[in-house]
Amino acid sequence: MECGGQLDDMETLPQRPPAAKKKNCVRCGKDAVLVVQTSAAFCRECFLNYFTHKFRSGLGKSRVVQPGEKVLLAFSGGPSSAALLHLVKRGMEEGTQKKRLRIEPGVVFIDEGSIIQGFDVDQRQRSVQTISKIAGESGFPVHHVMLEDITTVQATEADLPVSNCAGTSPATTEDVERQVKSLSTDDTSADRLKRLFEEAKSLTAKEDLLQILRSKLLVRVARTHGYTKVMVGDSGTRLSVRIMADIAQGRGAALPLNTGFADDRHGDVVIVRPMRDFIAKEISMYNTICQVESAFLPTLTTRVAEKASIGHLTEAFISGLQVNFPSTVSTVFRTGAKLCVSDTENRPEGYKRCAMCKAPLDTGQQGLLQSSVYKTSLAADDESDGGVVTGQDLCPSLCHGCSLTVADFGDFSTLSDSDQLFT
Repeated sequence: MECGGQLDDMETLPQRPPAAKKKNCVRCGKDAVLVVQTSAAFCRECFLNYFTHKFRSGLGKSRVVQPGEKVLLAFSGGPSSAALLHLVKRGMEEGTQKKRLRIEPGVVFIDEGSIIQGFDVDQRQRSVQTISKIAGESGFPVHHVMLEDITTVQATEADLPVSNCAGTSPATTEDVERQVKSLSTDDTSADRLKRLFEEAKSLTAKEDLLQILRSKLLVRVARTHGYTKVMVGDSGTRLSVRIMADIAQGRGAALPLNTGFADDRHGDVVIVRPMRDFIAKEISMYNTICQVESAFLPTLTTRVAEKASIGHLTEAFISGLQVNFPSTVSTVFRTGAKLCVSDTENRPEGYKRCAMCKAPLDTGQQGLLQSSVYKTSLAADDESDGGVVTGQDLCPSLCHGCSLTVADFGDFSTLSDSDQLFT
């Protein structure tokens, strides 16, 4: 540029971005090493104290879990469930008796490999071995159960034996691996479950059905082994996605149970969500600092398109907003947390709870259910000369969300083979 150039020409040159202002810990004033949110910067020690206190205070305020109670920890190998397992183990090793977490924990892992395409026997064995190693290091009793057990165990409200479910430790991993191999080769339950999912026309229905089956199986394992509470690792980020997805799928009436701290729809076994106050970023930071080991296992939505299902699309939408608007997850989650279960005292007898998901039945959904069943019955009547397969033979009553899921299956005979899903 010439000496006589205008000063305004300098404004077109690229400018160096201003240096980020160093933040101090909001508690002790030391140099912060991580920032949870814009206004929440912590040093390493203060973040661990904040994270642990948040977990313990959530359990203490709810008073759902009592001292000496048997609690089953649902472990999937993911970051959230791994953090839950580490927090419980750490809480039981506290120095003072007053602060110690006084429960009798156990760990359960549900193998869902039978419904995942391309997940062969060798991969299932390696996943079981990895999960056994991580869960076994906690020193708690570990229970391995296959998702296909849902088709072999008759569902009642009484205590039931859970087939192919045994307490394991790192020393008994070989027995579990032989169990996986036998189930995947010569057991028909895996084939029945696979056909059941193949009947679904959309991935949304598959995800919805998998969530229901997983909950039912957790409750069965808990009842069989004497656990009264089941802790799951649902984080605030996951629950925010579920709030939006459930509303889109017509499950708004069940939101307080699906996303609340305690889910008591099953009566004697209560599902507890102690990780619901943490976002995924906080959990990731905790696992990094404490070197918590986790494992990645493929799911139904692994390597699928963004618009493959309502849940997957909602997750991408929430995650995209969270990047530029850090309050997205907390806003959605806190709004959904204000909802409560509607009064069911004045509803007709026999229509108080959904026969499939056990949630309170929606008002006026009997007509919609009959309409969905009628359309499916006409399709079945056109293909066969025999008796028409009706939804009333499968389940006496369904909520709006479950009726849409059932209507998404082309053949009701596959569901009738698994009639324990509706009891």
